[in-house]
Amino acid sequence: MIAKDFKIDFDKKKISYVGKNKKIYSVTEFYSFLQDIFDEPENLQYEIPILAKSKKEYLFINGWTMDKKSLRYLKKGTITI
Repeated sequence: MIAKDFKIDFDKKKISYVGKNKKIYSVTEFYSFLQDIFDEPENLQYEIPILAKSKKEYLFINGWTMDKKSLRYLKKGTITI
């Protein structure tokens, strides 16, 4: 489950892969996951971390980051950090 495999540090604006099963997700799944997290009432105070440039091309925004190791678990598209 993607929510268990990625950790969101709202204070440091960093997203990391913490999964143990090494499951690979599509960047579209990842984008949808983040949109779902950031539209929750308790998270509306935080700036959205990702912008869709197309159906398979995404861009981290608002100072959010992700380490390159975590990017290995995202395929079928690109994310620019």
